[in-house]
Amino acid sequence: MPTLPALDLKTNINYSPHIVILGAGGSKAAFPKGDAKGKPVPVMCELKEYLNLGPLLKSHNVYYEDADFESMYDDLVSSGKYPELVKEIESRVQEYFSQLLIPEKATIYDYLVLSLREKDLIASFNWDPFLALAWKRNSRAVKSPKMVHLHGNVEIAICLEHRVKDFKGNICKKFRKILEPTPLLYPVKQKNYNAHPFIETEWNELRHFLKHTYFLTIFGYAAPETDVEARQLLLNTWKDNPTFELAQIEIIDIKPEGKLAKTWKEFFCRDHYGIFKSIWSSYLFHYPRRSCEAFAMATLQNSPWKDNPFPKTTNLRKLQEWARLLWFEETEGKLYGKPFAYL
Repeated sequence: MPTLPALDLKTNINYSPHIVILGAGGSKAAFPKGDAKGKPVPVMCELKEYLNLGPLLKSHNVYYEDADFESMYDDLVSSGKYPELVKEIESRVQEYFSQLLIPEKATIYDYLVLSLREKDLIASFNWDPFLALAWKRNSRAVKSPKMVHLHGNVEIAICLEHRVKDFKGNICKKFRKILEPTPLLYPVKQKNYNAHPFIETEWNELRHFLKHTYFLTIFGYAAPETDVEARQLLLNTWKDNPTFELAQIEIIDIKPEGKLAKTWKEFFCRDHYGIFKSIWSSYLFHYPRRSCEAFAMATLQNSPWKDNPFPKTTNLRKLQEWARLLWFEETEGKLYGKPFAYL
């Protein structure tokens, strides 16, 4: 993998990766009306309500009326007094997220997967299955980005013995047995990302990419207090990137711009950042599958490309067909930076 923006002027291909860090806010934005059956897609602050934890806590004579799920869970685990209660909460989380279904129509996650190439990476903190399901159904149409799940995922399964990672329900071909669910990493302040081989491998993959990335998008990830360790790991590796002073970062979040700028200021180099309330305004969706090339041409070559935004459609097949036009150009080994007609 390149250590500098690997822009080949003969082919206009930038081999440096684009990374998307995905948080619960991304799933909330992608599924505002819920999953395929209308089941709500909660962020952390809504989990107590959607998991109906009030009566469960009361049955154990435990009360957290004002605390959010993260603070409550961290306190329960830290106390060491309620192992059965913690186990039941974790069971409800697993059951709730495992039941979520992706709609048949095109979703923001379909757009997201189609907007990136095989050299790129989506790193998700989310337990829900939507990114994995979107990746599965779009990878048949085009070469898709790599994908890691930093806190585990209900749709991903593993065989530790043979270091196999696949979708749930599949088998380890060497062991001829159903793959096991990944662990879900819960919101405690003192996480240990090296405690489980799967989680450790996912983080190592992200750090490897961060050392070389040319464009970083943070979509709906709030960097909560219980993720202090995660934030520091991201920051340390990002700042070690040789292209830090040239690379770009964009934040996609509905929070006030000033608050977001304060939260992420350590990640910024001068004014090399953008903050948007909608992913539709992002560089990623204005130059799908070409974000690193378009940014390099504009900033390094003073030869900006014209926008080539996605067509907005709920028809997944038509969206895939449009993305395939970009992929066909990629297979020819040269990118031209010209807009494609809508279908």
